[in-house]
Order: sequence, then C-alpha cells, then structure tokens
Amino acid sequence: MPRHITAVALLLGTTSIALGQDAGEGLTLDPIILRAGTEKVASSVPQSVSVIEAEELNEIAAGNIGDVLAQVPGVAGVGSSSFFGQGFNIRGFGSDEAAAGEAGIIQLIDGEKKYYQSYRQGSFFAEPEFIGRVEVLRGPSAATLYGVGALGGVIAVETIDASDIIPEGQNSGGRVKLGYSSNPDSVVGSVMWGWRPAQDFEALAAFAYRTIGETEDADGNRLVRSNSDTPNMLLKARKTFGDQYIEASYLHLEAEGDDQDFNQLEGSQVGLFPGFPGWGVGDILTRDQTARLEWGWNPQDNRLIDATVTLSYTNTIKDVQQGDKPDEPIIDSLLGRRDYALAKLKAQNVMDLSGAGYSHYLTIGAETYKQDRSSSGYSASHPEGYTRSQSVFAWSELEWNRLTINTGLRYERQKTEPKDSAMLEDKLGDGKLNAEALEPQIGLMYRLTDNWSVFGSAALVNRVPTVDELYDSHMGGAPSPNLKEEKGKNIEIGVSYRAGDLFAAGDEAAMKLTLFRNHIDDMIVRTGLPAPTPAYENIDRAYLRGGELEASYRSGPWNIGAAISVVNGRNQDGEDLNTLPNNRLVLSASWQATSSWKFGMRSTLAASRDKPVSATNPAGEDRAGFGTHDIYAIWTPDQGALQGVEVNFGIDNVTNKDYTPATYLLGPAAGRNFKISLSRTF
Repeated sequence: MPRHITAVALLLGTTSIALGQDAGEGLTLDPIILRAGTEKVASSVPQSVSVIEAEELNEIAAGNIGDVLAQVPGVAGVGSSSFFGQGFNIRGFGSDEAAAGEAGIIQLIDGEKKYYQSYRQGSFFAEPEFIGRVEVLRGPSAATLYGVGALGGVIAVETIDASDIIPEGQNSGGRVKLGYSSNPDSVVGSVMWGWRPAQDFEALAAFAYRTIGETEDADGNRLVRSNSDTPNMLLKARKTFGDQYIEASYLHLEAEGDDQDFNQLEGSQVGLFPGFPGWGVGDILTRDQTARLEWGWNPQDNRLIDATVTLSYTNTIKDVQQGDKPDEPIIDSLLGRRDYALAKLKAQNVMDLSGAGYSHYLTIGAETYKQDRSSSGYSASHPEGYTRSQSVFAWSELEWNRLTINTGLRYERQKTEPKDSAMLEDKLGDGKLNAEALEPQIGLMYRLTDNWSVFGSAALVNRVPTVDELYDSHMGGAPSPNLKEEKGKNIEIGVSYRAGDLFAAGDEAAMKLTLFRNHIDDMIVRTGLPAPTPAYENIDRAYLRGGELEASYRSGPWNIGAAISVVNGRNQDGEDLNTLPNNRLVLSASWQATSSWKFGMRSTLAASRDKPVSATNPAGEDRAGFGTHDIYAIWTPDQGALQGVEVNFGIDNVTNKDYTPATYLLGPAAGRNFKISLSRTF
C-alpha cells in the first residue's frame, strides 16, 4: 500500500542505517521510499530525514512515542518519560515553557496534523503497538507538503497496514502479543488481524489494552503516577476499483486514569515553593481520535494524473476531575475538559513530467482546515479560539545526470479568533489575527562520484502565533494578541558517502555530515512576568546553528552505527536560548548471532548544557552531562512448533543512571526499566 509522499534523506546511524545504490546493485541498507510517484533510495535526496521502520521499532520495544524517537539524532524529549507527558524538541525547537517552540514542529499521524497543548500535560499521544513507521524531517526544508511554520521539522507517524500483518502468499494473518515493563509499571496486550479476500480489497483490525502505573527515578522515588487503563483501537479498509481506490481508517486512543498526577511532566512536586501543596491528582480522561477517508485515482495510461483527495477529522481531549485523595486536590482553574478538534480537506496531484535523460515529478495541491480549541473550565488557562486556514502548494523533484533539484512553494492564509470566553481587555480589541505565510524552499544534491555527494538547501519559513500564545493569561501575564509571526531562514550544507565491499565482501558503509544555520526574526518567547505585561512577546531575532555527523557500517551479522548531534542558539543579546538540547553521541550495535537469536545495544553520551535564567529555572541551574545504555535480546525460532513465536527482552538505562535531559523543565528521567514481551504471528 503506498505511503504518504514525503521528502527524505540519508537514514541516520542509530535507526536503520542508510546507504545504498541504485536498485539491483546489491546494497540493502538504504530504505526504499515512495517519493512523488517513484521509488528512490533515501540517500539520493538532499533533505535530512531519519526513518524508523518495523525492524527497528521491534528492537526498541517502545512503551511510548518518546522511546521511539529517543535515538533519532537532533530529536530530544521534552517534558517527561510519562506516556501522557510526551513532547519533542528538534534542533532546539520545542519546549513546554513556551508554546512557540512546540508549534514549530509539525506532528502527523497517517498524514493528519496533531497538536495539543495543555498546562503541565504532554502534546502527542500514540499507541506504540500500532506504529508501523516513523519519519523525522529535521529542519524546515521540504516541509512544503505538510504545512507552514515547521521551523524545527516534521514528525510523521504511519500506522500499520493489513499488508504488514498478512504473511506472503496468504489472504489473512494476525499477531497476538503480551508484554510487561517495570518502569513505568505497565502491562500491554494486543491482537491484530489482516484480511485480503481478493486483490482489490483488504482490511485491518487492531486492538491494544495497556495498563500504566508509576514511573520511578534511579533512586526508586516516585516521579509520575499515570494510573491508567488504556484500550486502543485501529481500523482500516481499502477497496480498489480499477485505477481508483477508496481508503478509510479510524484510530482511537482512550485512557482513563484514577488518581493520576495532573502534572504529567514532573509529578506532584509538593513543596516546590513554600506552602505549595502540589499539583494534585485527579480522574483524568485522555482521548485521541483520527478519522480519514481518502479517494485516489492513478490511471495507468496518463502520466499526468496521480490524484488523492482526503477528508479527515482529528480530536484530542483531556477531561480533568478531582480524584479520591482530598489531601491532593487539583486547583479549580485546572479542572474541566480541554480539546482540539480539527476538520481538514486536502487534494493533491502528482504529474510525471519526465523525459529523455531526466526524471521530473511535480506535485500540486490545496488544503483547508478549521481547528476548534475549546474548554469547559477556566478559559484563561486554556483560552478558546478558532483557527481557519487555506493553502496551496507545489513541490518539484528534478533529477538530471548527477544533479538532483527539489523546489517547493507553499502559500497559506490563517485567521485566528478568540471565542467570547477569552479574557481579553477592552483595549485589545476583538483579538482577531489575519496572517499570510509564503514559504519557498530549494534543495540541491550533486553526485561527485559513485560514492561521494554534496548537498545543500535553503528555506524561508513563517510561523503564525497559536491560540495559546495570543490569548493565554493564566499564571501571570496578559493576553498577547499583537504578536507578529516568526520568520525563519534556514540554510543547510553537507556531504555524504556510501560504498560497499570496503573491508570484506558484501560489507556496506555510509557517512553523512550536515551543517545547518537557522536565523529567526520575531521569535516568540514566554515573558514569565505578571499582567499587564503580555504572557508572550516577540524578541528581535535568534540564531540556531549546529551539525550532525552520522556513520554506519554493516558486515555479515554485524550492524554498527554512530551519530553526533550538536546545536547551539542565542538571542540578539548573545544569551543562550532555553530550549537547547544536550549535544550528544549515540552509538548502536546489533549482532545476528544465529538465525534465531539477535543481540543489540544502544548508548547515549550527552554533554552538559548551560541553562539560562527563566521562569521555570529562576536560579539558572545547569544540566549535567550523562551516559545511558540500553540492551536487548530477541529470540525468534524459525522451525518446529514454536515457529512464529518471538520473545523480546530488554533493559533500558542498564546502569540506573540518575540524569535530567536539558529539554526537561524539572525533575529527573526514569531509572532502570526491565521489559519483556511474547508474541505470536499466524
């Protein structure tokens, strides 16, 4: 089944390491990606993307979406290791202190935009059992197809398809699984079934039930109580009618937590400041829904038509009520239901304009959506408002001899307006914001030799302020309806290398170096000051620069990877930005010892990070460097009565390291975690 069109580049060292040549030349590590109607190896395009596919997802054995992304260079977790406290940072964009950073990352599930921000909560909820593939585009280059404002990048999660479950040559198949992890204390069970009664129809039904308890730090102290039962469901069906198809899907996550910490980022934090009773515990419902209906038409006798039209609806809610512990109440202003509902219509067409000696694919499209942010509680802590958007875009991919040229242009109009409940002062007027964004992008790659390539890209990005930034007036600060859009200028240059048969017959190696610089005018930051000072303001400019060096090598049963990611950023006064992640080195190795046994390890070595004084770090405390190590073993008997069984055992943070990533607001990360799962395919 075709995947969503995406711009991808060389796969990085700690995921499936990318390298390869043209199809048929024997190298296997470079993944095949569907790009604008034609399959290409990932390393043949000039943008920077990591791809995590089924094999790597199985090795990670994730308990939450953060586990999946933890090994991707340039990406760091924001918030906590809690299932309900997940947020992300890409190259210095992303922070729960200021929605500006998080809004600079586009988060997608099956191509549909997901964005949720509520005080002391996570922003992205996903059932790991349903994830079939993840692509992370670092930086704004080639984000034309996804939306404006991707200063940090794009996280695109694809759920499993029926074809991922049905064995080759069969018309149906399934998988059952039972797993346990110690930190957080959780159990998961899942069952999936794929059905293909005919070549023109297939369907998938997947169910997962997850219980999530407490997370502890390295000293055994309680960090976060999730205390949830989480039944989740994924349904898909696809029917083909000659050159056309219709596809429908529905994804549902439902978590009911009793006496769950309201603060899923740092836990209760009793005594955080003198007299503070803690954030309290409550009965909290988390619900995330994604519904899609897509029609496609690709006549074989017309290269100018490969069209899709998608109608979708997504909604993410949190409903917070007082729990059963009267000594741990939640502040009344934080109670109630908060949600984001988004209805979207998108149409696009891919034209094959290739000719003698060159290939050229042109994608054109249009999109419109309406987002409704609502709250049943105190509106100042979660201001209500509408965001309406209309956009058109074009994306060109041209390959001629040794040169690849990718260009994109997206134009978007947004209208943001508060609901009557928003607490705006009279002098601020109606608070409506009408904004336009025009984003041109270009990427070039030139193959110097069969092994060496150089590449570069440039992009202009405009990010429109969010409802939260415009109208938030909770915990100090007045609404900020006069904010200006952020304007980013991103430049990347790099060099890549790929080859085979270097030290032994059949071995494969790859290396890629990427350097980037992102200049942001009118960057939006939280002031941390009381009213009448606005809660958010524009600073004149900020600078983010850094690089990523990735290398990988495979020989026989061994697969080895390494990646270094470095990012630094300052504002116009030369002060460090508060959203910078740790500079780090990630190492990975796996050994296919026999046809049934596979062993592996992953290590993260992070440098310390100086932290400036901010609203959440008034003392300006720095974050120390750290090193963590994960190991795993997978047993898959390939014959006899146990064929189709898999036992997956792993230990995260083997040394039980006590550490706090630079992108966490407060509090340590989780301590050692033992995990084991048993699955059977049939």
